[in-house]
Amino acid sequence: MVDHRLTSKWVLLVCAGLLLLAHCQAAQEAVIEDLEQETSLSDYRMISLTGTRDGDRLPVQVVFKVGSSQLRMDLRFRIGVPTRLESGGYTFEQPKRTLEGRVRERSVTFLGGQSDNPNLGGVFELLSREGDPLYKATLPTSEVKRPDSGAPPMAPSH
Repeated sequence: MVDHRLTSKWVLLVCAGLLLLAHCQAAQEAVIEDLEQETSLSDYRMISLTGTRDGDRLPVQVVFKVGSSQLRMDLRFRIGVPTRLESGGYTFEQPKRTLEGRVRERSVTFLGGQSDNPNLGGVFELLSREGDPLYKATLPTSEVKRPDSGAPPMAPSH
C-alpha cells in the first residue's frame, strides 16, 4: 500500500529542488553583443556597477573591461513604476578606435528601497551617432555598489 502523504512530500521536495536549480541557472553574467557582426564579446567582464540613489533618481556607471579595452556606460534612471532609463551615454575604448554615443533601454529591472543598495539589471542598446544600434549590453540584476570614496563623485541629480 502506498502512503500518499509520503509521496506528496517527495513530490513537493523534488519540485522545490527543481525551482532552486532553475533559479541558480538564471543567475548569469553580463554580456555584450556586437549587433553588426552578430557575435558575443565574451571576453569582456563587468568589473563595476556603481551609483547612489537620490530620491527617485539613480545615476549609475557600468564598466566592462578586457585587456586595454573598456566600455563605460553612464546611465541615469528615474525610479518609479516602471523604472525607466532617463538618459544614458557610453564610451567604448578599443585598441584601434573609440566609440561614443547614446544608450537606449530595451528593458529595466529595478529592486530596492531607500535604506538598502538597489539592484539593477536590464537590456540596453548602444547607439551609433546616427542612432543605429551597434551593441547590446545585457546586465543581470546585480547590486549597485556605492562608489569608492576616492572615486570622483557622480553628478548630482538636481
